[in-house]
Amino acid sequence: MSIRRAVLVLVSAFVLGLPLSVDTVAQGNDKAPADVVVQFGSPTNLAGGAPNQIVVPDEVTVRNGGRVTFIVNGPGHGLAIYAVSKDTTRDDISAQLCPHDPVTNACTDPGFANADHAIHDAKGGVIIQTDTNPPTARINDPTDRLFATSIQIEAVPTPFLTGTAAPGFTTNPGTAVQYQFTATGRYLVMCVNRAHALSNWMFGFVNVVGQGNDQQ
Repeated sequence: MSIRRAVLVLVSAFVLGLPLSVDTVAQGNDKAPADVVVQFGSPTNLAGGAPNQIVVPDEVTVRNGGRVTFIVNGPGHGLAIYAVSKDTTRDDISAQLCPHDPVTNACTDPGFANADHAIHDAKGGVIIQTDTNPPTARINDPTDRLFATSIQIEAVPTPFLTGTAAPGFTTNPGTAVQYQFTATGRYLVMCVNRAHALSNWMFGFVNVVGQGNDQQ
């Protein structure tokens, strides 16, 4: 898969959202916003645990060449971005993650996050191979990956991102990760924390639309 140039900027975030400009003109793909903000971790459940381990909203659309700013909320997060087929849905991905109890919505297999799993897109292509823990403490498959934070370099995991937290917590304020998408297509954004992603389904999608290069 050919992945074209992408730009990353790390900035400090002292609030739960950033005042980024949004350029929307009328209608159509070329009129999608040039800047979008996504909360990576719940902005209201900041103490951690499953209620925090969500992406809000879990799907956004941005203009080709535009930027998505991921505001990191709560502890223990890192993010990775992969291209997926355009027909890939949330159900396609979650069906390959830990089954959830229909009443409590909790993962029903405590060992799931430490096992090796192949995550496929709608076309059946392997997007992520998680490996086992140990030896891999993070979801750290570099194949066709556009970008990642908080991964594992050889045997050493790099630190998780600082997440915005309620007053009194030590991780306040947090970090924002701004990523520029330079090819149209659909992208999976997933937490690299194995428990967050594999047990609690912490992932979302970015759709990049308009004129220009396609991801494939």
